[in-house]
Amino acid sequence: MSDLRFNAALPTPHDSKWMEATPQARAAREERENSGDSPRVSSYQPPGGEAIPFILRGFRFSGGQSKDTAEYPFGGLWSNEYLNEKPQRLHIEGFLRGREYIIRRTMLIEALRVPTCDDRPGYIDLPFWGRFPVVVGDGYEVSEDTDEQGQCRVSIPFTRAGVSVESRSLQVSEDEYAQRIADLVAASRRLQSAAVQKFETDLNPRILDTSTFRRGFAQITTALLSVTGRIQGARRVLNTVTGGTLGILSLINQGITAPRDLALALFNAAAAILAGILEIRNSAAMSWRPVDNARNVLLMLLSADTFRLPGEASTVSQDVTQTEIENLYRTMAYVASAEIIAGMDFLSHDSAAGCWRLLERLEGSIDKENPAVHAALCDVRSALSRRLSMQELSAEMTRRLPSAAPILFLAHYLGCGEDTLRRLNSIADSFLVEGDVIYV
Repeated sequence: MSDLRFNAALPTPHDSKWMEATPQARAAREERENSGDSPRVSSYQPPGGEAIPFILRGFRFSGGQSKDTAEYPFGGLWSNEYLNEKPQRLHIEGFLRGREYIIRRTMLIEALRVPTCDDRPGYIDLPFWGRFPVVVGDGYEVSEDTDEQGQCRVSIPFTRAGVSVESRSLQVSEDEYAQRIADLVAASRRLQSAAVQKFETDLNPRILDTSTFRRGFAQITTALLSVTGRIQGARRVLNTVTGGTLGILSLINQGITAPRDLALALFNAAAAILAGILEIRNSAAMSWRPVDNARNVLLMLLSADTFRLPGEASTVSQDVTQTEIENLYRTMAYVASAEIIAGMDFLSHDSAAGCWRLLERLEGSIDKENPAVHAALCDVRSALSRRLSMQELSAEMTRRLPSAAPILFLAHYLGCGEDTLRRLNSIADSFLVEGDVIYV
C-alpha cells in the first residue's frame, strides 16, 4: 500500500561527484570525454520485470507549486496561497546502440507497455539522480534514421509515482494504527483469560494428577528457559526475563498446584519475554540487534505445535492433566507469537508469509472445543491480519548481486535505506553482502 506521507524529495544520487557516479567511471572516463556519452548506462525497470539499460543523452525534471491567487480592487494588488506541490515530471532522452540494439529496443518497448500505476510503479535509474518510482506517460517515442545504422533514439515521458485513490481510501491514520495494535492486545487478553478459565475448569481437583502437573510445569520451565536463552541484551534485562520464567518453578517448589495460579504464571513469563524484547529493541546500546531477538524467540514459540510432555500416561487423570498442560503451553505460544509478529515492522513478504503459515499450524494444534477459546483465537488472527495489512509487503523487490558489495554501496545503488536493508536481510558482513537482496 502506498503511504500518504510519502517523501517527494529527490532520491539519493549514486555519487555526489559526477565522475564517480558509477564504478566503471574511471575506466570509461577517457572514452566519455571523446564520445560525449553519459558516464553510465541508465535503465528502466517495469513492474515485476528486469531492468532494461539505455544510454542517457538528456534528462528534464519539472515540477512546481499550485497557488490560489486572489486579486483585490482599489489597489489591493493580490495574494498567493499555497495549495499543493505539482506532480513531478521526468523526461528521458537517450539511445540504444550496439550490435544487439534491435533486441534491446524490443525489450524496452515491451517494458514500457507494462501497465504502471502508483501502487505498481516502474523504476528509472539515472547516474546523476538516483532511482525514481515512476508511471509511464503519454507519447513515448522510439525513432530510427536510415543513415544512422546500429542505433535508435528514445524519448520517454514519466510522472513520478504518488498515492493512488484506492490507497488513499484505505490509508490508516496514526490513531487507527494504534487502534489496531490495541485490538490485537485486547484479543490476546481475551484468549489468555479464556485459556486460563478452561485450564482451571478442566483440571478440577477430581481429575488433576498432582505428579504429572508438577512434572509438566517443570518441563514448561525448561522449554521457556530455552526460549529466553536465545535473547541477547543487557544483563539486567535478561535477569528480569529469566526471573519471570523461574517464577513458575518457584510456585512448584512451594507446593502450589492450583491450575489457575500456574497458568497465570505461564502467561506472566511470556509477558516478561515480550517486555524484554521490546526494551532491548528500544535500547540505544543494542539498536543493531533488535530483530534478531524477536525472530529467534518467534521461531522457538512457533514450533510449540510439537511440544509434548515426556512419558506415557497410564491413567485418565494423567492423560487429561498432560493434555491440558500441553494445550496451555501452545496457547501461550500463540498469544506471544502474534504479538511479536505485530511488532516486527520490517518483515519481508516471504518472512511474513512463512510466519503466517507457522502460526496457522500452531493454531491447528490448539484445542478449540471451548467456545470462548475458539472465538478469542479467531479475534487474535483477525486483529493480526489487519495489522499486517498495513505494511507494504507487496512493495518489496529482490535483486541478485553478481558479486559481493558493501551495504553502503547497495543502499545508494538500490535507493533503499541502510537500516531497511539490514532489517529485511540477514546481513552478517556489512562489507561483503552477496546473493539475493530484498529491498523496497
